[in-house]
Amino acid sequence: MTLEPGKFAAGVATRQASRWEFTLLEPLVFNDPVHGMLEAPAGFISDLASIRILREVCRWGAIGALIAGAVLTFVSWLAPLLWIIAVGALALYGICAGYGMRPAILHDELYTRGAFTRAECDAIFYRALTTGDGTARWRAWIFYAGVRLGGASHYGTA
Repeated sequence: MTLEPGKFAAGVATRQASRWEFTLLEPLVFNDPVHGMLEAPAGFISDLASIRILREVCRWGAIGALIAGAVLTFVSWLAPLLWIIAVGALALYGICAGYGMRPAILHDELYTRGAFTRAECDAIFYRALTTGDGTARWRAWIFYAGVRLGGASHYGTA
């Protein structure tokens, strides 16, 4: 198969396996400009972009702000801070939701088997977002920052 560097071979076919997990129905191939052809095999299970944590931060930040405003009135700075955190998390969620499905699946597969170092997997993810999916660089940077900050516990979990 001849595939231009930085491009995916095709779209992605998945089936929802559970509330948060999706099974890849056919191989997902990306021609990384640095590492060459990379493939997530059919049958691989991914949770996609793993951004639901932002939704949870928003939910619990808002609940905490309501409680702090009603019960913890002696800590006047806490409720506004929690509202800022909740709204910020919601904004990040809104910016990221719906983007990067193919790069996220590939990244999950690379992380799961520890195919490269964590930093290399994250760099591949960034390249797959920008060149493979055409995601804006500023949005891809948000995804990249997310995996650099929160991905360590998921690396090499095969």
